Amino acid sequence: MVKTDVCIVGSGPSGAAVSLMLSKHKIHHVVIDKSEFPRDKTCGDGLILHTFDALQSVNPKLLESFLSHPKFISTAYAKFYTGRKQYIDVSFEYDKPFDPVFYGKRIDFDAFLVENCVSPYAQQMFGATVVDFEECEDTIRLKLSNGIDVSAKCVVGADGFHSFVSRKIAGNPIDFSRCSTFVSAYFKDVKPASRHHEAEIRMVYKDMPLFFYIFPLPNGQANVSLGGLTSEIQKYRIDLKKEVASLIEKGGFVNYRFEDAQQIGNWRGGNIPCNFGHLKVSGNRFLLVGDAAGLANAFYKEGVGTGMKSGLIAADLIVKALENDDFSEEFFSQYERALESEFGKLLKYSRLILKISKKRRIFNGFIFLFKPVIERKIRSIINKRTY
Repeated sequence: MVKTDVCIVGSGPSGAAVSLMLSKHKIHHVVIDKSEFPRDKTCGDGLILHTFDALQSVNPKLLESFLSHPKFISTAYAKFYTGRKQYIDVSFEYDKPFDPVFYGKRIDFDAFLVENCVSPYAQQMFGATVVDFEECEDTIRLKLSNGIDVSAKCVVGADGFHSFVSRKIAGNPIDFSRCSTFVSAYFKDVKPASRHHEAEIRMVYKDMPLFFYIFPLPNGQANVSLGGLTSEIQKYRIDLKKEVASLIEKGGFVNYRFEDAQQIGNWRGGNIPCNFGHLKVSGNRFLLVGDAAGLANAFYKEGVGTGMKSGLIAADLIVKALENDDFSEEFFSQYERALESEFGKLLKYSRLILKISKKRRIFNGFIFLFKPVIERKIRSIINKRTY
């Protein structure tokens, strides 16, 4: 039996953020993950918004180490096409300490975080899954697949879309009606966009809006992804692998970029939960962070930054819970209010915009009329939540 103050289930960006902050406060904790690191993760590989604030909050030197890391590249440019020619230009021409968008494979970013989580206060148990749990008088006991039991005063669920903590401890069902499904693959020698490390995002309509991404990566590689709302993909029986292959081979607006490109590895699939506000994220002796809390943005699908920020919010509350020896549902209820205050408005707007985008003509007309306003607003949001 391993006894600890806090047990974090999942060591992706949100779980790592919790661990980093708990170590900063000299709080002993256990981190469990089903995988050994480094491990790959299906993702768009974009790092924006709260990612940098989270690294800075843990330790300014951690942010400096990230910014100078050779496995990550940055850009101040992106174009989001809502039609073949109409686009929103997201660019930053003014002086800032670093670019607002970074790209890097999740296998590298997650490994970077896990390596920096090594601490006298963090006991890492990788390659084990949680198979059962028991609510005891003063703890929650987790039973692991390796035969070890972990007893903790509180548990943090950072274990993603299929979270054990969310399903079994919080009692949340898996919600496919409020999530997106994507396929993603790596390519090399994709023709670069017109500006330095510029990202290209396109809305493609196939009975529903699909989102097509070309994100640059180090060493001349690129992450290429296509996806949309899971419920709509199922409704219209869309084969994402077939559609993305067609776009690359025949799509006149992007196929020129793939004339000399070669695919690296197979297409991989994944789900992105966007159901914050529709599930229980806190309770007696538990908190959910990141994808387990449904914190990804419904429209532009970003979840790493919000996940890391939620991890810091959770860690700060756990520090207070330990000081007060109070891990009750009532005490932890302030966590959901903190998440709502930090992310609520942006996440609600993203769901509204996604809903409007289903009406293609209305959406494109709106973009056409208010393009300068939208571009200024996007820059303002990125500026506020990045620097």
